[in-house]
Amino acid sequence: MFRKISEELIDDFCRCGKPTVRKTSWADGNAGRRYSACEKYRMLGGCTYHVWVDLSMCYRAQQLIPGLLKWAKKLEEEIARRKKWERLMLLTIVGLIVLCIFKCNGCA
Repeated sequence: MFRKISEELIDDFCRCGKPTVRKTSWADGNAGRRYSACEKYRMLGGCTYHVWVDLSMCYRAQQLIPGLLKWAKKLEEEIARRKKWERLMLLTIVGLIVLCIFKCNGCA
């Protein structure tokens, strides 16, 4: 069976008879570009069938997208780091409050 995507016909089955799966490339030159490939694509002894679903991006987009992806990853790492710091500070504050309560109970 065929599907029409991006003005081309995309086969639902590859040459070896296995069904194709939709994947997204994250390589620098094709970041975010979708393709249809054999389910055994890039496996040891697997099939080499793949066809691009999306049209090729312009040169400028190919240059910008990898940098934007790296920037987004850096921001996500910063958010994770700050969340860890926030948890540590919360535990410290709770610990200090508990310590103060026990000390004050001993004063009375």
